[in-house]
Parts: sequence; structure tokens; C-alpha cells
Amino acid sequence: MFIPATSPIETELRTGQAAGPSNGVKGMTARLRIPLFSLQHTLESGQFFRFTKTRDTYLVQSLDRIFSVRQKGEFVFYEGVEEPFLIHFFRFEDDLHSIYKGIDVDPIIHRAIEAYRGMRLIRQDPWECLISFLCSSAKAIPHIRSIVEMLCRSCGKRVLLNSHISYGFPKPECINNPRQLEPVRAGFRTSYLLKASQCTDRKKLVSLKGLSHKEAREQLMTLSGVGKKVADCTLLYSLDFLEAFPMDTWIKKGLQKIYFKGQKASEKAMEEFVSNHFGPYAGYAQLYLFHYWRNNRF
Repeated sequence: MFIPATSPIETELRTGQAAGPSNGVKGMTARLRIPLFSLQHTLESGQFFRFTKTRDTYLVQSLDRIFSVRQKGEFVFYEGVEEPFLIHFFRFEDDLHSIYKGIDVDPIIHRAIEAYRGMRLIRQDPWECLISFLCSSAKAIPHIRSIVEMLCRSCGKRVLLNSHISYGFPKPECINNPRQLEPVRAGFRTSYLLKASQCTDRKKLVSLKGLSHKEAREQLMTLSGVGKKVADCTLLYSLDFLEAFPMDTWIKKGLQKIYFKGQKASEKAMEEFVSNHFGPYAGYAQLYLFHYWRNNRF
């Protein structure tokens, strides 16, 4: 498991009207200056599903938290959460300059980095992340978001931000009845959700941090419905395994066409290649390649 070096963050907390009409972010009174960050690309990269967008403001939900966030230049304005949570969630401590040096090793990844510079991994709650990606099997991103939202409505508790009403992510003990999950329309995934809630929880998932990537992935794959992709998504997006490289259809197709010159390659060969090619930050390389290939179809 590899965790990047930290980078300095300039923090500016404002009160009253200091962050109001003069900078166009009405109502948000706290801000962080993050010189290398893209809020849009980070949230819309397919790694996270619980947000809505109105103009250039995002309403984001994580567990029982709901907060609004907006970016203007180098400043991120936010409401509804504390500064430490925001830094943790968006991984503002990651030194992207060092990460780019580690993964910018060929023309393809270079183009992806240039197209989406400032995109960061999101550090999600491991329970929410696991369940969200269990819902992702054979589904497009809009459908995944719909299933996750209905799961929260069916099993989560009500949460508020100002006048906005939403629902928190359900705890394991709240997912316990197939009938309760009928409105979710999760199909064959319903049994995966029920079994996961019976077999694991946040504490068990966090304990995986003490294992190697291989060991942690093997542990996750003992859960019903969890294959390599769901396991690696959970490890990368919530448990700080930055070497994890989730392989979905877009990634496999891109690797085979671009890096293997169209020749058929096994998943094992692809795993060995990305590990050697991108090194300990391979997960960041996956984030950029996935978003680039998904938006520039070939």
C-alpha cells in the first residue's frame, strides 16, 4: 500500500459576506485555495455516484453528510462540512505534481493528464464504496446512480441541508430484507447487497489496510458478487491502495488496443503491464485513462 507525500494547502476561512456576491458564490462562507484541482472532472469521472449538479454548484452526499461545493479558479467554496472532511474526501493532501511525474510515462497517459489536469481520486467511505460498486455490475453510470439513490431512499435515514431533503447511505444492519429492496430494482444484485450486509461492515473493511494489495483483494473477493474489478474499486477509491488498477470494459479495450497494439492479452498480462509501467500510482493512471477513453471513444 502506497500513500503519496503531502503538499501544502492554503486555507482561507471566511465569515459573513466575505465570500458572498463579490465572488459570485452566494451563501458559501468557507473556502480553500487548491492550486491543482478540477472539481468537475473529479466528481464526473465515474468513481463516485452520489452528487447532483445545478449550474456550477454540486450537491454531494457521503454517508449521512450532505454538502454543497463550487469552484472558482483555484478556490473551492463549500457549505455543510468541516474543512478536514473536505481535505480528506477530495484527497487534497495528495501531491499531484509527484504523482504526475510517476505516471506520465507515455504519450497516451500524457494526453489524458493534459485533458483532465487537476482530477483527483475521491476517498470514499469503504462501506458505501463497496455497496455502490456491487450495484455497478453490467450497468451504465446513470443507472448505477439511480440504484444507489433508491437504495438510500429505501434503507437510509433522512438528512437535510438547508431546505434540501435527501437520504443517508444505509448502514449494514439496515439492509436486511428482500422486500425492503424491491423499490431499488437491483435485480440479481439484491442477493449481493443482502449478503454483504451480513458478512462485512466498515470496521472489517478498514482492517484491510493492514494487508498487501493482493491479500486485501483476495479477502474482498470472498464476498458474494465481488470480483477483481469491484474489489479494486473498493481498495482504490476508499482504502488508499493507490496501486490498485480496476479493469472494466473501457480499460481492457483501451489497454489491448493502445498498449498491446491490438493483440489479445490476458487480464494477468494487463495487470503485470500496468504495475510495471505506472508503478505505485497506477490507480491514478487508471482514473485518467478511464475518463479519457470514456469521453474519447475509439
